[in-house]
Amino acid sequence: MMYDKIIELENETKGFDPSEFKKLKNSVEQKRNELSDIDQQFGAISEKIKTGGEQIKKSSSILKELELVRQYISELDEIQQKVFNRDGPVATSLRSWALRTISEKASDYLTKLNTKIQRISLSEKARDVSITCYSRNVMLDIDSLSGGEQVSVALGLRLGMAQLLGASNLNFVILDEPTAHLDEERRKSLVSVLSQLSDITKTNSQEPLQFIIITHDAEIFEGSSVEKIYKFESTEHGTNVVPV
Repeated sequence: MMYDKIIELENETKGFDPSEFKKLKNSVEQKRNELSDIDQQFGAISEKIKTGGEQIKKSSSILKELELVRQYISELDEIQQKVFNRDGPVATSLRSWALRTISEKASDYLTKLNTKIQRISLSEKARDVSITCYSRNVMLDIDSLSGGEQVSVALGLRLGMAQLLGASNLNFVILDEPTAHLDEERRKSLVSVLSQLSDITKTNSQEPLQFIIITHDAEIFEGSSVEKIYKFESTEHGTNVVPV
């Protein structure tokens, strides 16, 4: 048996070249080292892929949040355009309502004054407000109105705006320099119109409509039904108030 084993080993090792074996051994060792390097590179690449995947997830979450922010900003812009923009539907509707309300209130005052003007209509055209007066269904040119009628229209509009901005129960109005830029005829007409408005509210059993008028033209009230006139004079000791 031992002999046979020796013969078998001799046959198997016949033609064995130690130098060739060494080359093969070195080659195997080299390939083993290369495989180890590849394993390390693979591990590093796998780690990068894992890190990249996590960053992609984070980026996707951030992108979703940014998309929500974009939608939110877009909706805010739309709201701003509709609510705060001068030509948006909300502002346009509010101006239309305000002009209509002022027109109605001013028309009520003009009716009480018993002028030929029964109705005033305010309308917005090209960012300007136009005033149209009517006598029944006939449109009147502003320039064709008398001085007193023009004053009545102006005062009616002031009172209409005062009611819109103040309260429905309007019982006093402050007019600051209402006679500015008015000629003599229109100044007298202003006093007459104010007296009529005050008398009308008394006649209708309403609380009298009182006017506090600040003016440098005190002479326009001579012979009128104004209850009290006070003169304010500036002195070295302060303001002196004197009943006239």
